[in-house]
Amino acid sequence: MIGTIVLFNNNSIYAKQAIWRDFNNMKDLVAAIRNGEKNDNNINWEKFQDSGIYQNEDKDSKECLQLAHKIGNNLGDYEIVHCFRDENYFKNKYTEPETPEPQPETNASLNVPEPQPETNASLNVPEPQPETNASLNVPEVPETNASLNVPEVPETNASELVTPRSIDLNITVGKDPIARGENQMVTVVALDPTTGKVLDRVFIKLEIKDPVGILVKNYTDTEGNLTRTFKIGENAIGTFMISATASQAGVQSMKSLSFQVQ
Repeated sequence: MIGTIVLFNNNSIYAKQAIWRDFNNMKDLVAAIRNGEKNDNNINWEKFQDSGIYQNEDKDSKECLQLAHKIGNNLGDYEIVHCFRDENYFKNKYTEPETPEPQPETNASLNVPEPQPETNASLNVPEPQPETNASLNVPEVPETNASLNVPEVPETNASELVTPRSIDLNITVGKDPIARGENQMVTVVALDPTTGKVLDRVFIKLEIKDPVGILVKNYTDTEGNLTRTFKIGENAIGTFMISATASQAGVQSMKSLSFQVQ
């Protein structure tokens, strides 16, 4: 008779048992996790909440662990380590940073010098002299830019900047649906609705939220074409929501798009 021998290593045993069962405080549990003695990336949240380790922790540590579980719909040993080292780790990581409001463009921001009043000195025109017989015998010559030594002034960028009355926004994604753990690419383009050209010097804000409404990515740019790539979490599944805002000189446009993670 041929038999089958199944060997279990220590890690396999720990994965099936509560990794906190041999400890009375989170400090000793974290030390065991960091030393590789304990390992479980799918901790039973209900049982862990009833454990003495969780019950003896302060309010901030409990809130950190609750947020870690909510984000991934799961609690892993590495997330316990994060909360032990920094109670605000997940709160700071997933809190939306403040974005400065766009400021109206001025001559100073465009590096266009203020126009100065013309004087005889700037035009290289000599001061008028009292008339003499010689000057009376000279026929009048109409003045031109050439005779005044005034160089032709090329048009500046300021004359080319025309603020659109509205902004068209296009949002596209690389894959929809997309699998967990893959890289997703998101592109936002701000267009002039009249010419169809990509706008320049336009403020774009891009936000991406997971299926439970937590902000996972936040990007900004001042160009009309913004493309970013990020990795989908291994525990994420459901509908992700993308929202984009473009603004320029008081004109603002908003658009949203969703994609599915399987």
